[in-house]
Amino acid sequence: MASCTLVGVFASSGVPLFVRHTGPGKAPAYALIGSLNGVHVFGESHGVTLCTTRTRNASLTWKTYHDSIRLVLIRGSECVGDSCDGTLLDLMFSSLVLILGLDALTTTSNVERLKRDLRPCYPLLDELMSRVVGSEDCLGFSHLTGCAECLLPSEQQTLQNEIDKFCETADSTYGCVMVQGKVLCGTKNFWSLSHIELVLLPLLVASNFITLARDIPIYLPNKSPNVPFRMLVVRLTVNLSVATLCGPTPTLNEMIRSASSFWAPSYQVLETVSTLLPWNIAPHLLSQLDNAVIGLLLVNYDSKRCVSCVHLSEDSRTRPLNINKRVSALRSVYRSVIGPLLQPPAMPPDDLPTLLQQDHTPLETYINCDTYKVYIIQSSPYHLLVLFPPALPVHIARQVSYRTLAVFTKGKVPKL
Repeated sequence: MASCTLVGVFASSGVPLFVRHTGPGKAPAYALIGSLNGVHVFGESHGVTLCTTRTRNASLTWKTYHDSIRLVLIRGSECVGDSCDGTLLDLMFSSLVLILGLDALTTTSNVERLKRDLRPCYPLLDELMSRVVGSEDCLGFSHLTGCAECLLPSEQQTLQNEIDKFCETADSTYGCVMVQGKVLCGTKNFWSLSHIELVLLPLLVASNFITLARDIPIYLPNKSPNVPFRMLVVRLTVNLSVATLCGPTPTLNEMIRSASSFWAPSYQVLETVSTLLPWNIAPHLLSQLDNAVIGLLLVNYDSKRCVSCVHLSEDSRTRPLNINKRVSALRSVYRSVIGPLLQPPAMPPDDLPTLLQQDHTPLETYINCDTYKVYIIQSSPYHLLVLFPPALPVHIARQVSYRTLAVFTKGKVPKL
């Protein structure tokens, strides 16, 4: 497994605020942290902003936010740093804003107090870092795509109607139902949140799933970075929770009673939806996928949603590529292709800059390795990555990929 370290320092003084490390090896010593910050400060004093560099043993990325907090991402030699690392640092800083608010991060002068205040942010930071290193428990893609990970159930419209009604009773316009960090359905205003907010809120809920109900003050990094909302999370079944963003009312006890009574008639539907894991898509969609498909990732940038499925085709041809390797393959290809080659249609230009001119953008590409082949299609507003065994001919992979895209986009099917 790869290693990853995140270092936070107070930009004005260089005092370390926190160090989070995931993977083999040890976190860097304070002397090394001081040197890393010193290199950045030295460049600034000469009119140069140091963004990223690579040594024999690691890749490093620096980014300073609001002249207050500087984050340094250190990835082990097993990983190759790229443009996604800057986006990942944005997510990590937004994680701090989500828990503490922007004012608390940018106006404080008490470093020791800020260190203590940052501790509740650690579980969310650790979740993001576990995805970076490819932990067995973190198989998601939202940190790369900038879109919320979703399930595609057959009962999509029924559940959509129910969450809209429930939020009306809870006096909220922001609500969703989640299954282990994946969004099942959400209100219109919930989907109006920014890409970063839609990525972080499900991760925050999933980072402490053992609690039956929670009342969490949060700051929306883009919509409301200084005025908090109350996020009320109530667990409905073993795997499923409902979350709403509220003001001063209702209380948590009132929300628990309301959620229990409202969702009781839908209990059987909720239990059925939970069985979609780990495939994430409805059985009738699953049955239409070609046997050659061993994994896929579909992203809709307009709706800010994505869905993945890697638990496919367990025959002898695919045994060398276990589930974690399939996820790693799709992540690696996404980092290599999306942005540098294929531009996300509806993403802000600063999020994933492209090296190509707008009038010369490819629509398809593929990558072939010893253990897998991935065919990538851009069909606005979608990106589809389909994972195949390496021996499959490219022209067959192309045909199957287009049929796979049609399964999710044509006819009366649950829409992403």
